[in-house]
Amino acid sequence: MLKGSVTRSVRIEKDADERLRALADQSDTSVNTLVNRALRKFVEWDAYGEKFGFVAVPGIMLTKLMDHLTDEQARALGSWAGKNLLREFITFWFKEITPETLLEGFPRLFAKYAHAFAYEEHVEDDYRVIILKHGSGPRWSTFYQEATETAFRELINREVHVEKSENQVVLRLRRLEKRIK
Repeated sequence: MLKGSVTRSVRIEKDADERLRALADQSDTSVNTLVNRALRKFVEWDAYGEKFGFVAVPGIMLTKLMDHLTDEQARALGSWAGKNLLREFITFWFKEITPETLLEGFPRLFAKYAHAFAYEEHVEDDYRVIILKHGSGPRWSTFYQEATETAFRELINREVHVEKSENQVVLRLRRLEKRIK
């Protein structure tokens, strides 16, 4: 048994079970793994997202909408999102805004569940380097750059160095000190 796991019996509707078994076979994994993945997504994302007002929209539609903005409009939208939307999002999810909750909420949860971008993180000297690979074009890079810079500056009073390219944003920030509990 996995560390920290519990055994729980649940009833699953027959057609859902058949679909789970088919998906498990297709992805060469177990039904248990799929159920745990779905439950984790529900408790970390869906339960809050519905209350927060998230809606499902095809990614290509968001890309097209962003393409209709000017660079300045994308920057202004990013600034607004970094200052307002991320403040509300992080507070709603985690009840407090700290460097840890900001990094957990945005960008990790957005990468994992909203699939807004691929997330990669590593350490270079005294810096955390976070790469957001989105593939949605330069206006999204502008948006992510401004949202990130604004959120770090306005919400946790930290500077972050951001480099952007057409389909990727790289964040460099001094490593956060571990909190002593």
